Amino acid sequence: MNFRHAVLFTMLLLQVSFLTEEGGFPHSAEDVEIGDSLHAELLPQHAFKALPPGNYSGISYLGNDDYAVVSDKGSQAGFYVFHISLTPNGEIRQVENKGFTVIPGANRDEEAVAYDPRTRHLYIGNEASSEIIDYDMRAGKVVRTTVIEDYRRLSQANRSIESLTYDRQRDCLFTVNESPLIGDTGLSLRLKQFTTDLKAEKEYAYRADEPLEPTDKPDNRHAYGVAELLALEDGTLLVLERELYIRPLRLNSWVMNKVFRIRPGSPKKQFVTGWRTWLRLVDNDFANYEGMCEGPRLSDGRHVVVLCADSQDRYKGVLKDYFRTIVF
Repeated sequence: MNFRHAVLFTMLLLQVSFLTEEGGFPHSAEDVEIGDSLHAELLPQHAFKALPPGNYSGISYLGNDDYAVVSDKGSQAGFYVFHISLTPNGEIRQVENKGFTVIPGANRDEEAVAYDPRTRHLYIGNEASSEIIDYDMRAGKVVRTTVIEDYRRLSQANRSIESLTYDRQRDCLFTVNESPLIGDTGLSLRLKQFTTDLKAEKEYAYRADEPLEPTDKPDNRHAYGVAELLALEDGTLLVLERELYIRPLRLNSWVMNKVFRIRPGSPKKQFVTGWRTWLRLVDNDFANYEGMCEGPRLSDGRHVVVLCADSQDRYKGVLKDYFRTIVF
C-alpha cells in the first residue's frame, strides 16, 4: 500500500469511528448517543404574593395550563394544583392556586411528582421514607406504593429521593438519589427505572459534577447533587444539578443550578444551561430550584421547561416562591 492509499485508508477508518460514536449509523433508542445541543434560552424568574408561602419541591404538568405541585413540608400528604399562564415567548406570566388535594397520611417529605396523562395516575416521591406512591386521580385514592430499599438503607439524611419523571416513550418512571449512597464511590448516583406499576426495571450509573465548595461543610449549610429529572420525547433526560451553600451569616449565600442532558446508560453529559442566584442586600434573587417539568408547547413548536423553587415558607420574609422557564 503506497503512502497516498495509506492516508486515505486512515481517514476512512476515522470517519467510520466518528459516525459510530456520534450516532451517524442507526441504533436502537437505547443505544443512540445524544445529538445536537438544545440551544436553550433561560427566561427570568418571577414570584407571586397571592400563592401560599411554600416549600415547593416538585412540579408536573397535568394539561390545560394546570400543574400538580408538591411541598416537602407540612403535616398533610397531598398536592396543590397551580394554574400557570405563559407569555407567547414562554415566560411565566401568572401563577394561581386552584386548591390542595389531601391524600390520607402524613407528609413524608414530598420532594417530587410525575404524571401519566394516559391513566391519570400521579406519582409522588417521598424522601423521608424513600418511597414512591401511585395516586389514581380518577378514583381519588392511593393504589400502590413501593420502597426503594437501597435508598432507604444507604442514603444520608435528607439525600434520598429528590426527583421523579414519567417517560412517555418508554412508558416508565425515572428517579435518582440526590447524593451518593453510603459505600458508593465519588459522586456516583443510582439512576433507577420503574414500570408504571412501580416494579423496578433497570439501574444506571450517573456521575454528578464536583461541588464548587469543599465537601467538609456542615450538611445544614451545604447541599449538592441532583434535584430533579425530566424525560424528553427523544429518549434523553434533563438532569437538574443543584448546589446550595449557606454562609454562616447568611449574606452572600448562593445556589448554583446546572441542567444537563443525558441518555440513561451513557456516561456523556451535555450541558444545556446554568445559573446562580444570590442572597445579597441589594439584589437578592436567591432561589433553590427543586422542581422541573415540561409544560405546553409554544405556538412555534418550541418546548417549555417549567421550574419551581423551595423558599422555605418564604424564610424570614426574605426568600420568595420563584418560578421560571427554559425554552428550547
